[in-house]
Amino acid sequence: MKKYTIVNVSELDNLDFSELLTTSKDTARRNLDGTKAIVSFNETPAYFSLAATYTNEELLELINNTDNGWYEEE
Repeated sequence: MKKYTIVNVSELDNLDFSELLTTSKDTARRNLDGTKAIVSFNETPAYFSLAATYTNEELLELINNTDNGWYEEE
């Protein structure tokens, strides 16, 4: 099952994208202020073992809330 986690943008350079479904730091979705990014994977890499992970439904609930800074209503 596809899972997601949110990382600081500064961490993107340290990730092994061969273990992720996100293909590069440039394709990771960023929040509005550019400080956080979403990466996805099927098998949780060891370096994310303690990180909060989300299902697609949980992630959509989080990013679709305008209070969380992932999008603005028009």
